[in-house]
Amino acid sequence: MAKFFGAQNEHGVLKRVLMHRPGEELSLVTPSTQAYFGFSSPVDIPTFLQEFDALTAALSSLGTEVILLDEVLKEDKEALAYISRRPNITYTRDLAVVLDKGMLMMSMFHKGRKGDTWVIRRAAERLGIPILGEIQPPGFVEGGGIMFLSERQLIVSLCDRTTEPAIFQMCDLLLGDHVDEIIMVPIAEGEVHIDGLLMFLGPDLAIGYKPYLELYPSTIFRKGQRPQYVWLPEYLSQNGFDLFEVTEAEKNSACVNYVTVEPLTAVGYDWATRTENEIHRKGGKVIGIPGTQLRLGNAGPHCMTCPILKE
Repeated sequence: MAKFFGAQNEHGVLKRVLMHRPGEELSLVTPSTQAYFGFSSPVDIPTFLQEFDALTAALSSLGTEVILLDEVLKEDKEALAYISRRPNITYTRDLAVVLDKGMLMMSMFHKGRKGDTWVIRRAAERLGIPILGEIQPPGFVEGGGIMFLSERQLIVSLCDRTTEPAIFQMCDLLLGDHVDEIIMVPIAEGEVHIDGLLMFLGPDLAIGYKPYLELYPSTIFRKGQRPQYVWLPEYLSQNGFDLFEVTEAEKNSACVNYVTVEPLTAVGYDWATRTENEIHRKGGKVIGIPGTQLRLGNAGPHCMTCPILKE
């Protein structure tokens, strides 16, 4: 039987992804509620949807199967009613991480997202993906703060929406059986997730904003061993990665926030021309999508994709 789930790498072939095309819930983002929902302003809904559709079309054109949340839950009236009042469900990345043996449920820090993980759990049940565990308060962590350095090395950023108790819970749940290392990367205050600062685009290429990746020492946790302290850019180099450095302006405009579909093939915002040129120089391919409205959710394409299967 063909494997349906397992996404324990960053730069492999993205075979299947879970996304949510929003609907009426976007109208709940108003000048008085935008901060609550984590938006920088209300959006033009038709344009937002056009840009979202451009993202799903780009992924599909590269061979990725896009599974839409409301299709999975189309017979679940309770879940659909809940989603209709939660504009942040569009950012499926933050709700869960799919490993090779099942799904790890996140614990949402932002008040505008609390409670949302049960929807992804319900979808996982319908898709036949087992649940490995769920991070519990006072531990808080969101999927945008997590990425794989390799299949057995997991990066978790200590950022505005992640707490150390969550990382310790992940160590208890994952070390040994699922991964060999959990690398805690403290990043600058004011940064929501590491996927705005670092992205793996191939087996030897990462892009990132170096000043915030080396601001503090990172901690490597291994089962039964004392923590090891490293500087992340140097550790990336030790693991065979060249780091293409973005500027502060590029970081602030989500030029790091790509979806890697296969090695050196990615989808990102169409204004990230310098990073796109670097990928082309390496022999890769980029599809740039418009994002003037998507960006108002303070997110990028990576944030809107929850990988289910990567090979």
